[in-house]
Amino acid sequence: MLTPRAPHSISHSVSHFLISLTATLVLLGASVAWGESPFQYQEVMVPMRDGIRLQTVILTPIRKKQPIPILLQRTPYGVPEKAPETIPPSFQELSDDGYIFVFQNLRGRFKSEGVFALSSQVDLNNSKAVNETTDAYDTIDWLVKNVPSNGKVGIFGVSYLGLTAAMTLLKPHPALKAVSEQASPVDQWMNDDMHRFGALRLSYGFEYAVMEQTDKNKNTHFEFAVYDTYQWYLDAGPIKTLDNDYLHGSVPYWNSMVSHPDYDDFWKGEAWVRQLHSAPVPNLNVAGFWDQEDPWGPWQIFQHSAESDPNHNNYLVAGPWLHGQWQSPKAESIGSYGYGGHDTRENSGTISRRLSSAIFFMVMETASLGE
Repeated sequence: MLTPRAPHSISHSVSHFLISLTATLVLLGASVAWGESPFQYQEVMVPMRDGIRLQTVILTPIRKKQPIPILLQRTPYGVPEKAPETIPPSFQELSDDGYIFVFQNLRGRFKSEGVFALSSQVDLNNSKAVNETTDAYDTIDWLVKNVPSNGKVGIFGVSYLGLTAAMTLLKPHPALKAVSEQASPVDQWMNDDMHRFGALRLSYGFEYAVMEQTDKNKNTHFEFAVYDTYQWYLDAGPIKTLDNDYLHGSVPYWNSMVSHPDYDDFWKGEAWVRQLHSAPVPNLNVAGFWDQEDPWGPWQIFQHSAESDPNHNNYLVAGPWLHGQWQSPKAESIGSYGYGGHDTRENSGTISRRLSSAIFFMVMETASLGE
């Protein structure tokens, strides 16, 4: 995770961003010298329709012998290297219900083959195109055919993991029975992550692109020569100099941001939510009123899903949280501004986690009994 370097650096916001996304993975990958893991660990390479194989970790509960559903997370940040000795608190309710947990690195990240484009473009009319929607579809198809389960799959995650979950709504696999997209971005030009209604978030855009596209085998943190990164950006001059002087064409997504300052076809293509017009499976959005990364996405997914929702599949939980704060150990403040001793994670945060767990459990059980 990032170590904050200066008050104006993206390091503060990205540290919150990564804490919410990777804390669970770190815990799942942690191990101690004693005790027996409650999970059986398996690492496989799952083939996609274009022949690319994606690194996938399967954690199967040892004491759950009956056929149980699968819960999937797809991430660019890394997967567990071993089975956990204990169950992380954020997974406790789901674990109690009984699931096989599956974690997958996106194409081009860590051991996964291919190129990581850092893109959410989807062409639903091109059957040969590959993207996060098709990769999720192919992964679910492989899982239900190769992993002993009851044949039902749910997908969930926060931020980028929420994005990969949400994009399954564009073309869900028949085995996908529930989706929980939490703090998911949908439009990187409008008001998620990289821009605020077209205004580039300079440090965020630059440092995040560097983090995810510099080295496929790790999350790379740009090494500033000075502590005051705000001054560093001022001294850097025009944004084109950042590539000329430091990146030398090695980070394609950064160059795409610089090359497309307006809301052109590139950004409209990245806005995958423009193709969402229904709630094909039960989906739960979770949003933070003080989310500094993705204040736009969850509400847009909810609104677009509501365009056609005859089966009442569309849900949303929102609370007074930063980006992914409902997964933090405590949520008693926004920065230095406290909530007067109230831990919103134990109140509203618990509601979102338990509602997510309940939706997954009810949908999986209903689907299992009804088919």
